[in-house]
Amino acid sequence: MTPALYRVRAPFFWRNMIGLALCSSIPLGVYGYTWYILNKDEFSDIPIPPISDSELAKLKKEYEESKS
Repeated sequence: MTPALYRVRAPFFWRNMIGLALCSSIPLGVYGYTWYILNKDEFSDIPIPPISDSELAKLKKEYEESKS
């Protein structure tokens, strides 16, 4: 960039930074709010069906095979 381009852009630097802060605060606020709400959620009210030992062994075997 040439010195002339730096001089032309200089008056707009802080206004651009304020605009960037405003435009980036909206998605960050939504992300933070979502994170806050989802971290409060508990899944203790969802029943977990019992699993037999043979099914558990089968699932472990499938998991080990898919891992390697």
